Amino acid sequence: MNFSKMRYFIISLGILSFLTFAQCSQHKYRADFYVSTSGNDSWSGRLDAPNENGTDGPFKTLTKARDAVRSEIPNSEGDVMVMIRGGKYVLDETVVFGLEDSGNEKCRIIYRNYPNEKPVFTSGYAIRGWKKVEEDIDDLPENAKGKIFVARLPANFRHFSSLYEDSVALPRARSEGTVLPSRPGDWQYEDKGSFIFEKGTLRNWENMGDVDVVIRPYYAWVMNILPLKSIDEKNNVAHTSVIGTYPLRKFRWGRGTVNMWVENALNELDRPGEWVYNSSSGKLYLWPKNGSPGDKIVSPQLIELFRIEGGIDYAGKTDKAVKNLVFEGLNFTCADYFRRTNDWIGKGIQHDWEYFDAATAMVRMRGAEHCEVKNCRFSQSSASAIRLDLHCQNNDISGNVIKNMGGTGILLAGYGPGTKDVNKNNRITHNHISDIGKVYWHSPAIFLWQSGSNLVSNNLIYRTPYTGIVVSGRIIWDKAGKGECSKTVRWHEVGTTTGSSTWKEREPFLHGRNNIIEKNDIHHVMEVMGDGNGIYISGAGTGNIVRKNYIHDCPSAHFAEGIRCDDDQHETTIESNIVTRLGGMATGICSKGRNDIINNVIAMPLNAPARGLISLEGTPIDGSVIERNIVIVDDPNSLVYYQRRTSGAGGDPKLTDCKVDKNIYYCTADKNWGKAQLEDRQSRGIELKSLVSDPFFVDVTNDNFRLNKNSPALRLGFKQIDMEEMGLRNCENSIR
Repeated sequence: MNFSKMRYFIISLGILSFLTFAQCSQHKYRADFYVSTSGNDSWSGRLDAPNENGTDGPFKTLTKARDAVRSEIPNSEGDVMVMIRGGKYVLDETVVFGLEDSGNEKCRIIYRNYPNEKPVFTSGYAIRGWKKVEEDIDDLPENAKGKIFVARLPANFRHFSSLYEDSVALPRARSEGTVLPSRPGDWQYEDKGSFIFEKGTLRNWENMGDVDVVIRPYYAWVMNILPLKSIDEKNNVAHTSVIGTYPLRKFRWGRGTVNMWVENALNELDRPGEWVYNSSSGKLYLWPKNGSPGDKIVSPQLIELFRIEGGIDYAGKTDKAVKNLVFEGLNFTCADYFRRTNDWIGKGIQHDWEYFDAATAMVRMRGAEHCEVKNCRFSQSSASAIRLDLHCQNNDISGNVIKNMGGTGILLAGYGPGTKDVNKNNRITHNHISDIGKVYWHSPAIFLWQSGSNLVSNNLIYRTPYTGIVVSGRIIWDKAGKGECSKTVRWHEVGTTTGSSTWKEREPFLHGRNNIIEKNDIHHVMEVMGDGNGIYISGAGTGNIVRKNYIHDCPSAHFAEGIRCDDDQHETTIESNIVTRLGGMATGICSKGRNDIINNVIAMPLNAPARGLISLEGTPIDGSVIERNIVIVDDPNSLVYYQRRTSGAGGDPKLTDCKVDKNIYYCTADKNWGKAQLEDRQSRGIELKSLVSDPFFVDVTNDNFRLNKNSPALRLGFKQIDMEEMGLRNCENSIR
């Protein structure tokens, strides 16, 4: 090529590059369709902003974009993208994605934020027409008179239990809490629909159907919100229209613990920010925090904002799944919470912490495969955030921020016990979950029920009222349908299996097996409720692995165990976890069955639990392996092992039935601590190679649990635990 031809080629290449750059600059971010709050559903949706003539531009609603995508799917050779511009999108109906909205192996359907912009989906309806209450209302407290505003809501307004001002939840008017007296009754079935109260604390309110009793029944691991049915003021007996999880009586733990109050009663409207809704009159009463309501008071009108709805054949063997949908960079806020009715008795999943196949979450998959929810934000809402119901496989929930929610963070709930096992192989990774359970305090941050072979990894969980992660399949096998989860059992598939069957006979019908729970960072959980844990597994099935998790700094007096295998849980591996600084009477690791505890660090410098640092609380336990663990304490009164049955029938578990060896025990205040305990076990033929010795961590006071190269633990085969792998340490944009 001569010089002139080369110069022409270079100039032509430059012009082509400039034109390409100019074209890309004009349409900076390419998508098939766009949605904008300034759009119009009569436009093509092909432009990211209105054109100069205002004759074309983006769509206004997501449902219009969804419908437009349907025509693109058959001819697409690649992904179809919908970009959503920043702004607030108020939904009056749930956006439903069905089978016709599926992508395929060549074509994913992606709904994502326009780069650097924040689209917000909400069901918050703005309350207008506020008027100051001028008349004298007898039920109003004296200190509230002259300060209350009222708004009359439309006749078609959905019933709501939440109110927000500028994205901050406002409290319903509530009474002072009281302690319920004891009352006889069967703990499992009876005495759940009435309770005795102190004289003068309850009355027959005009809006009785709107008044709720918030109650912590007999057991510490649940709370109920129950609508009142009637009040017998003469005999001081209240009846609820929905029965509670357990008997409505004095709280079992904590003498004098306040465990009942009422909400949404006008005579309790005595503080700024509180409100009361009377559905029969359509009136909303509010004591504004700043003197007047302003224009930012909203009530949620939906629970579900998005639903992915496949073809569910509940009684049959197969379902049809929506496939290859992606939701990325979206924001969800202001949804109401699910209110249980008596129709849901027997459909609550373990202890009514959540509900089976129910509309409790803002984004819900119900029949989905290869779908993704990633880098989204769920906040300031009374609902749960995300749930994957029934048939859900190979879905990815990753990189999301879930904060200030009323219920659960992420729930996976498959079919009940039976042969239909189709909720599995999902990934729950790199999510930042905090400040959940604001309405239902018993809500776990991540909850797997009858769901298996999932990966739950590298999540950051903190500031929760109850347990961090739950893996469960617990069932009361009750054909009458009154027991917990009993209406979920697929009786036509389980045959003669009952609760009295052996675990091996029941286990094939449990679907919560083979999950991997790893590299999660969990702290400051169990801040309100009792008898809960960092990680909890119960009745889930075989093959679960809990490894490389960091559970720390949980000072709550209500804490129970760092990691717990509870009733009906066997063949679980608990390996290479670090458990430290737990409050209450917390045990490091608890096992009620045949489970392996290997290569863990249990460092408990805050307290000496009444039970052991490793607690064995049920049988059968024979065949369990307890090896290469490091237990380090600062209180010489600490007990290493607890060996006593705490529930059910049978004898106490015995350490001698386990394979126990190569463990290290050390007390910073007494170098000889543990010698007597170890010598006793060695005299029984176990722990012959275990040691009482300083393990020589690099810097245990600053949470550097890496072992010095001269550590005796390494000589015993202990494997180093890399804390840099845990939580969100290596995840970009994990906190937004």
